Amino acid sequence: MRKIIAAICTLFFTVSLFAQQDVQYSQFIFNKMAYNPAYAGSKEAMTLGALYRHQWQGVEGAPRTLTAFAHAPFLNNRCGAGLAITSDKIGMVDNSYIDLNYAYRIALQKETVLSIGLLTRFEFSQVDWLKAQTIDFGDQLIPTETNQSGVNFGMGLYLSSKNYYVGLSAPTLLKSTLYNSNEFFGINEISKYRSYYLMGGVIARVGENVMFKPAMMISYSPNAPFELDLNASFLFMNAFWIGGTYRLGDSVDAVLQYQLSTQFKLGLATDFTLSELRDYTSGSFEIMIEYLFFYDQKGINNIRFF
Repeated sequence: MRKIIAAICTLFFTVSLFAQQDVQYSQFIFNKMAYNPAYAGSKEAMTLGALYRHQWQGVEGAPRTLTAFAHAPFLNNRCGAGLAITSDKIGMVDNSYIDLNYAYRIALQKETVLSIGLLTRFEFSQVDWLKAQTIDFGDQLIPTETNQSGVNFGMGLYLSSKNYYVGLSAPTLLKSTLYNSNEFFGINEISKYRSYYLMGGVIARVGENVMFKPAMMISYSPNAPFELDLNASFLFMNAFWIGGTYRLGDSVDAVLQYQLSTQFKLGLATDFTLSELRDYTSGSFEIMIEYLFFYDQKGINNIRFF
């Protein structure tokens, strides 16, 4: 087993292929499958959800992201499977993804599970060059529209127990489909290196009806700025999450989530920009919904913290 895990870890850093920058979410602590395929099935019940992100309000062409996801365990929780469909629009670029996630779950000891995840991504990208602000009207070197499609792959490890989790992942190992044939203005440069994600969190009781959950996520991509998200959240009465996130050099985020029932929850996040963009935007916001199914005789009768 140690040899298998060591070999998988080695692959994260030795595959000599290109990659891309990934979608950013403020509610990363509640949306882990977007970064790590090994998270699929970890809630031990079928889970459906959706998230919408409106980034940098007031900035023309700023990112808009909509994603819907589902994942569930199977074979007595020994495996997990997940599906995510994402639309990500940035300026004249429109990216769509269909992610198929698979996780193999290994019970190490009581309530501790190591998941090994694989991701297959179908990419569909479109550039509407009519939205470009050209210097020379009717420049024949600029196409009307560029469409690309292809397949990408990713992988991840996810270790979790009742009170903590740790994850390591590389969601995309290949060069983004969008930039396979577009060499205009050096646009190909931004896809030269994959992103790696390291995430972790713990939860502890600090009062009779209060839980404290600090979490963090590190994003690393060669030749790109180091990214660090630090979150501290409190859960009151097993129903109401309230917390804050500091994104290094970028924003301070408020994150709220209400557990309407043990099955259904609603989450909101708003970002207050700290960078020079603060003079041009009122910030960003997200809304997220999630539903957890009870589909066996015993059911899941407690809040899933991770």
